[in-house]
Amino acid sequence: MPIFNINGQDVHIIESGHPGRQVALLIHGWSSSWYAMSPLIGLMSQRFRVMAVDLPGYGKSPKLNKRTTIDDYVDLLADLLETEADGPVVLIGHSMGGMISVHMAAKYPALVERMVLICPTITGKLSTYINLVVFPVTFAESLPFSKYISKAVEGAVVGLTDRIMRPASFAERTGITEEDYIRIRADARRPDQGTVRAECFSAMRDNNLSEQIKNLQTPALVLWGAEDNTVPLRDAGVVADEWPLADLRILPKAGHWPHFEQPDTIKRL
Repeated sequence: MPIFNINGQDVHIIESGHPGRQVALLIHGWSSSWYAMSPLIGLMSQRFRVMAVDLPGYGKSPKLNKRTTIDDYVDLLADLLETEADGPVVLIGHSMGGMISVHMAAKYPALVERMVLICPTITGKLSTYINLVVFPVTFAESLPFSKYISKAVEGAVVGLTDRIMRPASFAERTGITEEDYIRIRADARRPDQGTVRAECFSAMRDNNLSEQIKNLQTPALVLWGAEDNTVPLRDAGVVADEWPLADLRILPKAGHWPHFEQPDTIKRL
């Protein structure tokens, strides 16, 4: 199992491609794992050394030994790149991974050559649908003694997953395969991630990147599903209005997972 130790923190990373080439770092989103970026690995491996990370607390990476913040993720990944990359890298981030990517480009501009962002969380304001359904559970998981509360509400989280995931995440005419959906759902239902889910949900809400992107000099291709019911299109509007160097593309027949729903379209871009 490919484990990298970064300043005492173990991080599981899937590697592919050419070891001597430019690094493409793939960063997944909330309640997910490296598999969330899997449709892009084969394509990117033709040109890059691909590193698809399990953020601490997700997949096979143990949680940070403190409360999770976006800034801590950024600093950890920056330390990884300082060690593993020979020069500026390409960041590819989905959802919360997009927020992490933007924050990294702003904080460590010398490390990032360009970005591809898929439905990135920009303002930290998720859809009303997500806030009404998910926030009560994540709020409970963030309270004192959250370890015990997380165990108590885990059954509710699992029971809600199927009912909320498809309408919240995928287009009505989605092209995602059943196999991929089952794997994504399994990541969302991991029984040991209640605390990190709550911490990351709060961390996203506490980060509004609207001001940062105004002065960001890193070129970015920003892809958004026209039917995204997780990170609403109002964030795409912020990108269009405030980020001069962003190339924004709105993709039909796609929700929050366009790289799974419209993989051929993504590859052409």
